[in-house]
Amino acid sequence: MRGNHFRAVIAVLAVIFVLKSPLWSATTGKIAGTVIDTDTGDPLAGVNVVVLETGLGAAADLEGRYTILHVPPGEYTVQFTMIGYSRMTVSEVRVRIDQTTRIDVGLQMEAVEGQTVTIVAERTPLKVDVATSVVSVSGREVQDLPVSTIEGVVGMQAGVQGGLNIRGSGGEAALLMLDGITMRDPRNNQPISKIALSAVKEINIERGGFNAEYGQVQSGLVNVVTYEGRTTGYFGSLTGKITPPAPKYYRGNSIPDVHDPDSYWMRPYLDDDVCWTGTNSGAWDVYTRSKYLEFNGWNAVSERLMTDNDPDNDLTPLAAQRVFLYQARKEQPNDQPDYEIDGGFGGPVPFISEPLGGLRFFTSYRRHRNMLLWPMTRPDNVNYDATLQLTSDISNSMKLRISGAMGKEYTMENNWAAGHYFRSPNDIAGGTGGNPLFNMFSDWALCLADLGYRSVSGKLTHILSGKMFYEISLDHVRRSYHTRPTALRDTSTLTEVVPGFFMDENPIGYWPATKEGIVFGRGEQASLARDFSRSSATTLRADLTSQVNYHNLVKAGIELIYNDLDLDYGFIQMQTEGKTYANRVQMRNFPVRGALYVQDKLETKGFTMNAGLRLDYSNSQTDWWDVDPYEIYFISSRYSDLREFDMKSSKGQWQLSPRLGIAHPITENSKLFFNYGHFKQMPQYETLFRVDRTPQQKLRRLGDPNLILAKTISYELGYDHILPYDVLFQVAAFYRDITDQQNTTHYFAISGDDYYLTTSNHYEDIRGFELTLRKTAGRWFSGFANYTYQVSTRGNFGREQVYQDPSLQKRWDENTVNLYQERPIPSPYARANLSFYSPVDFGPRLMGHAVFGGFMVNLLLDWSQGGWTTYNPKGASGVSNNVQFVDYFNATLRASKTIAMNRIRLQFLVDVGNLFNSLRLRNTWEQEYRMSLHLPESKAYDNIPGNDKLGDYRKPGVEWQPMEYRAAVDRSQPSVNERVIYYEGTSGTYWQYTDGAWGEVSQARIDQINKDKAYINMPNPSTYWFLNPRAVVFGARLSFDLN
Repeated sequence: MRGNHFRAVIAVLAVIFVLKSPLWSATTGKIAGTVIDTDTGDPLAGVNVVVLETGLGAAADLEGRYTILHVPPGEYTVQFTMIGYSRMTVSEVRVRIDQTTRIDVGLQMEAVEGQTVTIVAERTPLKVDVATSVVSVSGREVQDLPVSTIEGVVGMQAGVQGGLNIRGSGGEAALLMLDGITMRDPRNNQPISKIALSAVKEINIERGGFNAEYGQVQSGLVNVVTYEGRTTGYFGSLTGKITPPAPKYYRGNSIPDVHDPDSYWMRPYLDDDVCWTGTNSGAWDVYTRSKYLEFNGWNAVSERLMTDNDPDNDLTPLAAQRVFLYQARKEQPNDQPDYEIDGGFGGPVPFISEPLGGLRFFTSYRRHRNMLLWPMTRPDNVNYDATLQLTSDISNSMKLRISGAMGKEYTMENNWAAGHYFRSPNDIAGGTGGNPLFNMFSDWALCLADLGYRSVSGKLTHILSGKMFYEISLDHVRRSYHTRPTALRDTSTLTEVVPGFFMDENPIGYWPATKEGIVFGRGEQASLARDFSRSSATTLRADLTSQVNYHNLVKAGIELIYNDLDLDYGFIQMQTEGKTYANRVQMRNFPVRGALYVQDKLETKGFTMNAGLRLDYSNSQTDWWDVDPYEIYFISSRYSDLREFDMKSSKGQWQLSPRLGIAHPITENSKLFFNYGHFKQMPQYETLFRVDRTPQQKLRRLGDPNLILAKTISYELGYDHILPYDVLFQVAAFYRDITDQQNTTHYFAISGDDYYLTTSNHYEDIRGFELTLRKTAGRWFSGFANYTYQVSTRGNFGREQVYQDPSLQKRWDENTVNLYQERPIPSPYARANLSFYSPVDFGPRLMGHAVFGGFMVNLLLDWSQGGWTTYNPKGASGVSNNVQFVDYFNATLRASKTIAMNRIRLQFLVDVGNLFNSLRLRNTWEQEYRMSLHLPESKAYDNIPGNDKLGDYRKPGVEWQPMEYRAAVDRSQPSVNERVIYYEGTSGTYWQYTDGAWGEVSQARIDQINKDKAYINMPNPSTYWFLNPRAVVFGARLSFDLN
């Protein structure tokens, strides 16, 4: 049945392909304009127009108009020639992806034979043919930015927050294309964004109004075009960066290192006041005890060991302490730097280039190593990526390009949350909770995880005429996962920790069994995750592009995608020594998708319109269970693989999506634009094809291959205006209505069994506006600044919890808070990037070089207003988003000096992250911390009133002064602790019990405490209060062009 569906789809799409013309995702632009006689103003027919670097060209028609299609992005020289007229050469013509560059020229009658007139193309930041919010960043501009990844470049733009999270949606809603290839994990729709920046020729970032040629995108399009090798001359670049070894957390000012005797992990076991008799022995007050781990004392540990049935583990209190120090021996490497290598190289293939159609290549490689905050299962995060492109001109009108890319990341995965990988200092600090000693000092609290990808593609371009060409491409993207524990513990090598007492590597080395420990306890529930999944997508695309007439550029195309999802992941049971899964997903499916699209770009001098239609088809191609939601033999432990259930075949879905974009120049320096479109996207395949059961066969999670595709209806209205000094001002307002979003619904059976079903009953409305100022060119200065204001509302159509018992369902339905729409308070954000240059020829010359030339200072500023959250420990009704976080601010600086030597450029650079060494509190969710803040008055909590926000902190080095709220202080009774100051809510006064008597605290002392925020009960552990201190990166870049 499934095969018949697929063959039918292929047949239908093939027929339409023959009748229509197909489209390949745009990676080129076009040049168009008009040629006139400067003396008469009459159009010149027959003028020969050629792009010198590519050989592409056209002849002007009877009205003097010309169009050159399929021009790769970049900077070119365009030559105009006609017998009897002086040759005209226009240099520095910039072509961008999917945009029209207009070059209107006038030719003069030739006064001197062979005369050539050379001019520089006029550059205007106003793109009159663009009907969407889009920014293009050239490879040269990318190299100047203090970033190392594609995500870093994209994340600086308006409407983007955190990687590829564009206009309120996650990365799975964005589309990233590399030379026309969709770089996306077929398993979960997450983009694959790692690539060497030395390979980037241009990045085009669209945030709305995508043409009909683009599918599986809802929020943003990132189109990356890489360099292509040349037939003559080699070129390339190599960049190296190194960060000297340094902690990823702030040190000093009473912030102890991990092994400091006063640290959170060590003091309870080393402080003589408590380590022998225990932290609850009375030597520490309640406030000191709250800041450290609880410990019974080495005397109690020794007594337990002496009285158990194992004579081999008898230890004195001092010996037990030494065993602890041995088990806590893991240390932070202090001699390993972070580094990055990024290089690209291209040119003709030696020896065989000329006979094989000018065969040329470009290859790139990137490797990045980031030392972790604290060594866990791995001491660092390492990833590498490589690309290779081969291009050949089969004939004067045909070009073949074969591309390959591969990469791998060596990281770590969480034990319970599938797909949660540990990369950043914040991830590692969060991963040290739970069982702090084991998580800190073992090397198997997390799982090893290797994430790899490979892609290969081929694209044939055939130029049929100066106004028509087609392209056919076939690409294959494969993603692989390998999550497993670290190596088994070596039990053969023993160390004499104390005289007569030997130990193996414990807690180093994976050990899937229960084993009694001295302090760390029994064998841990760790290294549980397993993932051996493979997923791939094979895509056939084709297109025909035709300049039907001077005003209309028509595109139409086809796309066929075949997915191979081999899912195998889950979590093992430690009780079975890792031999049995607690839950496991093991399925293989072959879903397919297809699309047809047609669009027309209508261009006139006063109006540009992009109009198109896209028809999408999807079919999961599987049979799925068709059972009652509460079928006891399916959802409970009574399930058996031998029992047969009704099944149903998946059905294909057809979706028609209209797209419209209009750009209307108002004046020579301004334009209005509007776009509207429907955008459909497949849910994450891994949640559709999922049957997750416990070892007792109880159903935990169930997918639905027939899930409706998420739908976004998007509107955008914008205005662009050129200000003095070629500064472009842009404002855009957008609205995105998203329905049928992926979600889960929790089902509860009368039998007590429950499970989660993948559904599509979620919706979201996202709206906002963006302001941008941009100056892209300047001899001394360039830069941009943007501001984004965005608000969203979200909720569910229907219930999140469904009960078989009508009375329980009625109770849930009547609790109206379950049906509330979420309305987060907006948190606007802004960025600025300012670049200051000294021209390369500036200043006096020494040995042929300008001493003061070639300097650059680049400053990147990032700000966002603190978000809001709900803090309601009293459970007050009607309380939502009542507490705000502090604002975020960060500054990054790059300073560089470039030395140009003939065909070689050498650049020395220094990047400074967190330029002002700002402190940002990591942990703001601990209840004790929140209770200590002086928050604005609210019925939701009994805090001392004030203006604190989540993220406020007590300055390092300031001694903690505990303060507590009381509605009324009972001063007839002594205080339990003389250290604390009580705030009396009824009178607004502060009281402290000292030397056996109550006394009101002076206002001067309170003012000083409030100034220092000494009252804040900082969260544990103190070592990781503040992460990511100022970091200095040193680097150098060598670039050359031997053409």
